[in-house]
Amino acid sequence: MTSTNKNIHNALRQNHLQAACSSIQGFSISGLATYLQFPELDFCVDMGECPLTAIPLDHVFLTHAHGDHARCLMRHNSLRKMMGVERDSVYYLPEEISEGAKAWIKAEAMFEGVGEQKFRYPEIVPVKAHERIALRYRKDLVLEAFEVRHSIPAMGATLYLHKKKLKDEFLGKSAAEIIELRKNGIEITREVFDPLLSFTGDCMGDTLRDNPQVFKSKVLVTECTFLDKDEESMAHKKGHTHLNNIVKALNEQGDEVKCKQIVLTHFSMKYSEKHILETLEKEIPERFRDRVVAFI
Repeated sequence: MTSTNKNIHNALRQNHLQAACSSIQGFSISGLATYLQFPELDFCVDMGECPLTAIPLDHVFLTHAHGDHARCLMRHNSLRKMMGVERDSVYYLPEEISEGAKAWIKAEAMFEGVGEQKFRYPEIVPVKAHERIALRYRKDLVLEAFEVRHSIPAMGATLYLHKKKLKDEFLGKSAAEIIELRKNGIEITREVFDPLLSFTGDCMGDTLRDNPQVFKSKVLVTECTFLDKDEESMAHKKGHTHLNNIVKALNEQGDEVKCKQIVLTHFSMKYSEKHILETLEKEIPERFRDRVVAFI
């Protein structure tokens, strides 16, 4: 378990990690800010701050409305326009908060002096649990959200690589035979959804047990706000995850954990980097230790 950032409380001093699905850059400390950028996927999770590295990313998924995750959502939209990015970014929001988000976005624009005639909503896509949505500018990537339990309405999601593969019964056929089958209107391919990335956002510890499918993704990003032995009830009360919840889920899933990396985020700001790394080294089961990364 490693960390490259000595100042873990500076939200604009980004962490960098090369993950199996994409590089990851961003920041996530509870109460300060969370934003996770996946450049190769043209995708960002949350926008608690908006560094310039976020500007090229066309797709943003907002897990919930707390300010440390959401406050710079429209800063992202404004900076793209200011810097001459022509196409509209797309913001994927849990359906339950999408109308409230529109009211907030308009109120913020009015507060900044944007005239009623000039105001225009950004592209907002309300997201329902278990509905699969192809990303606007990356049709090969499909988003599927799932509900999580937090202190307010919240969602996590899985991002799939969507492709078509030749059906097993046609493997070994020549090009001429394949062409003939197509001419005869025979469907020769099947859809494949390969889980690349799952992220939970802020959530109670049972989320991993309620959504075991996240362990099939190449990369799982999940919160780990509380670490210490006497803090499990505090984690539950505040709607967050304790390290023990993660350990239990890993032990229960065992060989079903297919993730190449499990990235832990959103640590409480009261912990030092040293305490985080030492606690994870001690508590994470040995069989999973080389796959668990502290994003600090």
